[in-house]
Amino acid sequence: MIRAAALVALFLAFPACKRDGRSTSISAATTGATGTSDGSEAVVTAKNGKVQVLRAADGSVSEAKVGDRLSVRDALRTEVGEADVAVDGVRMRLLEGSRLELKQVTKQGLRARVRGSIESQVDEIGRLDVEMENSDATAHSAGGHFFVTADGRGVVAVASVTGVVNVSGGGKSVALNEGEVTRVTRSEPTPSKPVAALRRVLLSVQWPDQKETNKATFPIEGRVEPGSRVFVQGEQVAVEAGGIFRAEVPLKKGKQKIAVVTVDALGRRKQVEGVVLRDDSLPDVKVKKRLWQWRR
Repeated sequence: MIRAAALVALFLAFPACKRDGRSTSISAATTGATGTSDGSEAVVTAKNGKVQVLRAADGSVSEAKVGDRLSVRDALRTEVGEADVAVDGVRMRLLEGSRLELKQVTKQGLRARVRGSIESQVDEIGRLDVEMENSDATAHSAGGHFFVTADGRGVVAVASVTGVVNVSGGGKSVALNEGEVTRVTRSEPTPSKPVAALRRVLLSVQWPDQKETNKATFPIEGRVEPGSRVFVQGEQVAVEAGGIFRAEVPLKKGKQKIAVVTVDALGRRKQVEGVVLRDDSLPDVKVKKRLWQWRR
């Protein structure tokens, strides 16, 4: 099993997205943040990049600001950016390409629905419940540091860095200890048996043998750890329950890099790149899928 100190070191080494030089963990980034005196609102304590607030009261959408107060049914949405939300005893970091909606807010507790990825730190005085969009899975913590990933299509991964996280779904619950991961899928709605997190981020990409083309798109395929998210040229692509992903990448004319990024259940990030040339004067070349298609 990976020890907690090693997991924290891995998280700091592989940030979930660009942070404009910030290397602090969630606990350091939000130290001293508190909820409001009546306990009915959470507070945006930090933001980086493009983050929006969606107000339930009037349906308005605006750019998030540090100090914004969020009530029940208000939501935060990130694109290429991230944001921290807190009440006393609970701090949550919403990572890139994610959405968080508040379902319940107390002075020392939160209940929220998530699509995408969040990192959470819950102190002994705090309580946090996380619902997953389009899944009946939930995660509960009364003290600990953990990550949740939910793709919005029923695939969920929860990973504990420190403390214990209870994950429920399909009428079954499991307790995650430090360094463990569990997963839920639409076909397997009960949490899987907790296992030790991988020591390294898994990202394997299969590129076509022919990297010069006259086509407007370029096919790639690959594998990641189940429950991870994948971005190709900054756009999120679907990942199957088994970790397989496929994408048709739009090409501009000339030579260009194609960047594939994965963010795993612990928020760790890995990127690989390939170079492709689009030249419309090239003759048609039929790519044989058996030359590049992922071999199961």
